Order: sequence, then structure tokens, then C-alpha cells
Amino acid sequence: MYYSRSENQNGEKEELSTHLKLVSFLTGTFAKVFGEQAAGEWCGLYHDAGKASKLFQDVLEQKEHGVNHESAGAYILENGKGIKNRLLAVVVYAHHKGLQWYIKDELDKSFIEKDSREFRQTGRRFSVSGKEQYQEVLHFYKENIKPLHKVPLLINNCDSFYKFLPKMLHARMLLSCLCDADYLASESHTNKAVLDQIDSFMPDFGEMLKSIEQYREKIKIASSANPVVNEVREIVFQDCVSAAKTRPGMFTLTAPTGTGKTLALLSFALHHAIYNNQDLPKFHRIIVVLPFLTIIDQSVKIYQDICKSVLRADSTTKCTEETKLMAERWCAPFIITTSVKFFEALFQSKPTDLRFLHSIAGSVIIFDEAQNIPVNLVGTTIESTKVLCEMFGCTVVFSTATQPDYSKRDDIHIQCLEIIKEPQRLYDKIRRVKVGWEINKKVQLVDIAERMQRLFSVCCIVNRKDHAYKLFMELQKISDKEECFYISTDLCKAHRDRVIEEVTRRLKKGETCRVVSTSCIEAGIDLDFANMFRALAPLDSVIQCAGRCNRNGRKTGIVTVFIPDEERLYPSKEYEVRAMCVKILADRHEIDINNLEHIAEYYAEIFAKFNKDDDTLEKAIADIDFEQVEKEYRLIKNTGVNVLVPYEKEIKLFEELRAEALTKGISRVWMQKASSITVTSYQEEQLYNICEKALVRGNDGKLQKAENWYILNDLKFYHNGGVGLHFDEDSELDYIL
Repeated sequence: MYYSRSENQNGEKEELSTHLKLVSFLTGTFAKVFGEQAAGEWCGLYHDAGKASKLFQDVLEQKEHGVNHESAGAYILENGKGIKNRLLAVVVYAHHKGLQWYIKDELDKSFIEKDSREFRQTGRRFSVSGKEQYQEVLHFYKENIKPLHKVPLLINNCDSFYKFLPKMLHARMLLSCLCDADYLASESHTNKAVLDQIDSFMPDFGEMLKSIEQYREKIKIASSANPVVNEVREIVFQDCVSAAKTRPGMFTLTAPTGTGKTLALLSFALHHAIYNNQDLPKFHRIIVVLPFLTIIDQSVKIYQDICKSVLRADSTTKCTEETKLMAERWCAPFIITTSVKFFEALFQSKPTDLRFLHSIAGSVIIFDEAQNIPVNLVGTTIESTKVLCEMFGCTVVFSTATQPDYSKRDDIHIQCLEIIKEPQRLYDKIRRVKVGWEINKKVQLVDIAERMQRLFSVCCIVNRKDHAYKLFMELQKISDKEECFYISTDLCKAHRDRVIEEVTRRLKKGETCRVVSTSCIEAGIDLDFANMFRALAPLDSVIQCAGRCNRNGRKTGIVTVFIPDEERLYPSKEYEVRAMCVKILADRHEIDINNLEHIAEYYAEIFAKFNKDDDTLEKAIADIDFEQVEKEYRLIKNTGVNVLVPYEKEIKLFEELRAEALTKGISRVWMQKASSITVTSYQEEQLYNICEKALVRGNDGKLQKAENWYILNDLKFYHNGGVGLHFDEDSELDYIL
């Protein structure tokens, strides 16, 4: 008798045959969504073949350790009669360590007829080695497990500039099915109720449509927008409803900012799912992908008013015991996540990072503010979404006011259907702002502060935090402090939310409000100023900035674009190049931000300079090097370090978390609790001298210093009155929001 794991709390062991059959069934069920049930069943049935050995049974008895049990099943799938499939072998081999394509040599070692003690893979002995032991494993399968007769016919008919991109995503998707199945089966050994949660939701898209209509009626009644703006919002909504009755595929939605795309896109997704699910259930969920954590809260609130079963899936998600499994598996009809969480999952190699990936199959996916994909990753990113559509039954929508023309890229080959029937007509109807391009000479920030002081509803967005700080301090010298506000990611989330709440209240009441901000409010934050200043930036950023001005079209807003008279103007070289493309355009002719031809001309300049992704990423894909691809594909290259800050309005939470971090050590749950009072900083040298280091428990159970986590105790370095985390001790910011 072979067992798969040790005794549970009831003293019960799990027979290996029982575990294999359950994992095979679950893996096949998950893979069935994209037409590969047989492939899933084979992976599940052979993933733990190496446990049918004396050596592994000794591991369960704690007589042995350091044993590789994954190679046996992989070898059988690569070499066995009637199967011989490298992709399935790779998936099985990866279910503990992670994906590797070139495994043949290692598998062949396990088949050499010698004592396995002589052959080690990174210090781990093979649980099955030699022809005789493999025969014993096959005999176990013959006697205990019903054989699978349906040989997998793997579908891999998607072409890409990045030749092996579809194959790699294929492997990740199957590994996701296997890992999720294996984890669920393992959890069920101690908690059988976990299997009841696998398909505990049934998406009621029709009911969600009714909720949208009710929500829209409430908005219409409360709206103070110009009738023309409301007319454009209605056009966008109805075009989405019409376009939804189309077969699955790739779509774009091109419409000005502030035209109700949030509701319209959700309506498209629901109508599209219902239309395509008439004959056979196809779409299981809707996924909304947002570019930044800073804008996710507002979107979640809107969607939760429409659908109560919204699952928020990002690095700050706070889970209850009831929602923990849903968040790990993305097991919900409606999911909101971030670009980092979604896209990086398509390029991971480790099983734990891939668990939820298969839940993306059979989804309608909405990419909001799609223009924010870094130009050095846009090829692999967009081509991966094509693979999701062509191989895994998805529909994707790229929504933005500044739609990139991907046909200008050599490495992107997609065909998208535009949802809006006459996009340019909408831009012509909704000219809400006048843009002044003051970019022929540099302007002192003190001059911008003086111009802001003369206005009552104004916001200035700059490209760097040091510019924002300098401008804010100049503005405070000549304005009433209580009328001036600072917004950047140097404010923790709780602090930033409170500032935005007060700014929103003042704008609605018509009270004086002057805001200095970095680009963190450019997208997804529903603010409406009469005047905007914008430091020269990429055109999509300038247009997003204009979207915070005269949002409801009551009278013409004024947007002024300028170049600060500062030594360092941009946060990165790529950002600078994109901003300079705007300057090139402006030198040719006056830029009209409502002219789609001008936007297309801008992207032609961008893609002429960035014509394909980084060579290192392209090479890693060509080499089918999963680990290197994961390393190279990073939407945010420098993630900085995390600082727990003593924001005064949440000081009790700070003290509680600080005590826990210094005594028990931090954990994933601790990080989730800390997300509202955490700041990401790139100034680790200063932090090292003024902060405590958080602790974490190592593999040996002992506390040690945690990487990338600091605790700030000194209140003089967190300015509750304005600029958040800052190392200028002389700042006089004495009021608290």
C-alpha cells in the first residue's frame, strides 16, 4: 500500500491511488474550460507517480528526506507508450520546483539501472530510479488505477513574433490547473469541505445587468454634467451594448476621458458573455485590470454598488477565512485586479505564483487605461493577450482615451474590433478644455505657484516627487495652508485617501482648492478642477491630466503644459523619450488632444523609437527559459522598500503592527493589514539610519531582519500635515488631515 501524505488530525493516511484519481479529475475539470480535459487528466494522474516507491514512503515515516518524486511521472509522460509528450512531462516535473523546458537529461538519469543514491539532482535523490523500479510503478498503476485511453491532442495553433510565447503560456496554464488541483486535494485531506467551494459560485450575468440599469438611473438623476457630456456617455454605453453581440476576440474601446467607460465596459462584458453563452457555457467570469493600485479603490466601490460578489485581487487584498481560498484561486464571477498582478502571472515559473492562472481562461477581460503598458514590454504583453483569446477562450478589450496604434510595432500582430462606431465624433462633441502649450522655454516652479495662487480651483501635476515638494512649499508660502493640498505616493494610502476626500468635498462645495500632485491622480480619480497645470509629459499623461479638468463640461477648462526649470526633469529615460516625442510633435504643428490623428502620430513616433521588446526578454523566450523570462518581465523594475509610517489618524494600527513586527515577525496577513499605512520608498540609505527593521521568521523558525521592510518611529520624518514621508526636518506643516 502506497500513501501520498502523512496522517491528518484524525490519524488518517491518504492512499496514493485516491489522491491521484482526485487530482486527475480536478485537473481535467479545470483544463476542460480551454478544451484540454484529457491533458489535465494525464498530468493529474502521473504527477505523483514517484510516491509509489519505498524511498518516498520512508519520507512519510520521517526515515528519509531530500527525495525527488516528480521526475518519475515526468519520465513516464515523456517516454511511455501511447503518450510521449514533452509538454505534459514539463508540467509534471514543475509541480514542486517550477517550470524548466530542458529536462530530458535529468529524467534519463533517473532511468539508469543503478542505486539512486549515486544520482542526485541539486542534492535530492530520485524516489524512482532504474528500469526495475519504473516497472514496479507501472505495475502499481495497472493494478490500482483505471488507465486513461484518450490521448491528449494539445492545441497550440497560435502564431507569434515571439515564437515560443504560446507554448510557454500553454505550459503555465496546464501547470496552474495541476497545482490548483493538487493543493485542493491536499487541503481536503484535513478539511473535506474545501472541495465544496470549488464551484460554489454561479455567475448571474443577467442580474448584474439589471443592477447596472438601476445604478445608471441613479447617476442620471444626480448628474450636473452638461447635456452634451451626458449625450456622449449614452453613445458610449449603447455602442458597447451593440458591439457585445459579437463572437469572442480582441476589441478596442476608444473614447474621451470622463465619458462613462467604467459602466459601459461592464455592460459590454455582461452582454457579450450572455450572447456567447446561449448554446454552451463559455464565459465564466469578468476580469477588470487597472493600471495602478492608487486607483483601484474608487473602481471597487463603483463595481460593488452593482455587484456584491466582486473579488479584489491585488497585493493589498485583505482576506477573511471565507475569501482566502477565493483570492488564491480567483474563484469568483467578477474580479478586479492590477496590471502587475495580471500580466506578471502570464510570465511566472513557480507553481505557487501560477495557482490562479487557469481561472483567467474563459473570461471577458477589460484592460482599463491600456496605454500604460511599458513600451519595452508591450510586444510580449499584447501578444500574450492574443494567446489568451486564441487558445484559452477569452475576449479582451483595450480601453483608453489614447489608443496606441500597435500596427506600428514589428512584433505585434493582432486584429481588434473597435467598439465605438465613430470615435472622432465623440472627441469633437466633448471639447471641454483649452490647452496652452508653454514649452518653448523653461518656467520656474515659483512662477507656477504664483499663478496657482491667483486661481481658486487648480491642480498642478509634475513628473517628480522633488518637484512636487518644492512647488508645494512655494505655494504654501503665499496661500492659506488649509486651501493647499499635496498628493503623491509618499503619503500612505490612508493619508492619501483622506486628502482626496477633502479635495473632492471642497471642489463640490465650490471652496478654494489648490493641489500639487505627482501623476498618481492622473487616471481613475474622479476629480474636477477648473484649471490644470501639467509639466511636459507623454501625450497620454497630458490627456489624462486634462481629464481631471472641467470633467462635466460646464464651461471650458484651462490646461497649461510647461517645462519646469529644474536640472532633472523626468523619472526615467523612457519617460523622457516619450515626453520628447510630444515636443517633436508640437514643433511640427499645434497639438489638438481631441484629434485622433494627432494621437496616432504621437504613437508612430514612440514605436519608431521602441520597435520591439528588450533583447534580453526576447532571447529568454527564444531559449524557452522560464526562470529568465520571469526575471526579465517586470512591469515595475525597481519596487523600492516598504516603510510602515506613523500616520496620526491610524496611530493605534501603527502601534499594533509595530509591536507585532518586532516580536512575532511579519507575515502575509500582517502586510495586508499594513497596506493602508505603508509607503514605498526608494531612499533606503536614509531609511536605514532612522528606521527600525521589521523582523520575519526564517525557515528555522527564528526571527531575522526582513528584507525590504522598515518601521518609521520618528514623527518628524512623516509629515501628517502635507507631504508624508520626507527627510526635511525643517518643514513647517502643522495641520493634520
